[in-house]
Amino acid sequence: MAAQARLLRERGHDVLVVAGRGDALPVPEIDSRHPEVEGMARRLAAGDAAREAFAALQDRLVERLRPVLADRDLVVAHNVMTMPFNLPLAAALPRAGPPVLAWTHDLAWTNPRYAAFRRLGTPWSILHQPQPRTRYVAISRLRRRELARALGLPERRIPVVPNGVAPEDFWSLSPRTRELMARADLGQADPFILVPVRITPRKRLELALQVAALLLPDHPRLRLVVSGPLGPHSVDNTAYAGRLRRLGSELGLGSAATFLCELASPDGQHPVDDSVIAELYRLADLVLLPSEQEGFGLPALEAALARAPLVCADIPALRETAGGAFTFPADGSAAQMAAVVERALRSRPVRTRRRVLDCFRWSTVVERMERVLEEACAG
Repeated sequence: MAAQARLLRERGHDVLVVAGRGDALPVPEIDSRHPEVEGMARRLAAGDAAREAFAALQDRLVERLRPVLADRDLVVAHNVMTMPFNLPLAAALPRAGPPVLAWTHDLAWTNPRYAAFRRLGTPWSILHQPQPRTRYVAISRLRRRELARALGLPERRIPVVPNGVAPEDFWSLSPRTRELMARADLGQADPFILVPVRITPRKRLELALQVAALLLPDHPRLRLVVSGPLGPHSVDNTAYAGRLRRLGSELGLGSAATFLCELASPDGQHPVDDSVIAELYRLADLVLLPSEQEGFGLPALEAALARAPLVCADIPALRETAGGAFTFPADGSAAQMAAVVERALRSRPVRTRRRVLDCFRWSTVVERMERVLEEACAG
């Protein structure tokens, strides 16, 4: 609820959260732990309709809610209309003002755990009969099937809007990394390919750029990110970086290839430290190491710790450290490397992760949420 309220406010909606307790406009009788409400739930579970007490509590809720909801277009009721914890509230909402959108996470009528409430007649009928001035939305296709069966409604009348995730929060990305992502335009990367190496010729970054160019037609949101600074021990590295920039331009990569060293601070400080690189590994769909030689290959271990698939050359040092990597011949071409990258992107972990990012990111879910709200307001 807090995430929904925040996201809708950010998109210009006037959202008022009403609850029995917590950070909301308080109406005590909304709380399922309110003594009268708990007592009513116990009586209903025992088969006692408690008609006078139920009606009195319902009327009091209508009286309290009407002024609160007077300027609202819609009430979104989370788990109120299909669960037995506060049936007086479920009965009151359709009478209290605007139409109700019953946001259904769970439903008691199909759950054996709530068999005590599976009774005929009012008020138990609220749990298995569509209520007046109420539309229903489910958080999954499973819940939609259950809800349609319980209420006797066609599934097509029950939209599905899933819960969402905020990946950047889940990954605990620091403000510094978030700023770096914004500056490098990485927020919508698909895929995000991390190349965690210094800029020096033996890393064969020209091959990485060629791979990006080969992948780009099928992956227009691809971002290949080279996280390291210039190699410190050779003046040739500066000239090499210039050649890479020209190659990127010739290949038409534009923002598809980013060298984070180019985002250094005015005093020349590289923008990536140990904490930022760890976060970049968490962001990456896969890690690419095009090196022709390595003495050890620390990025292989870091990729494993971040559970990011590794694509690398089949060279001796990486055979020791990169068990389970997707490998290409040490003298392989960019086309061979690109084919292995595609194979890694089709692996189950990458596809599962990408599906979550594409389908369940809050920024995507909120658009579906808005469509359902608009339809409910339109009647």
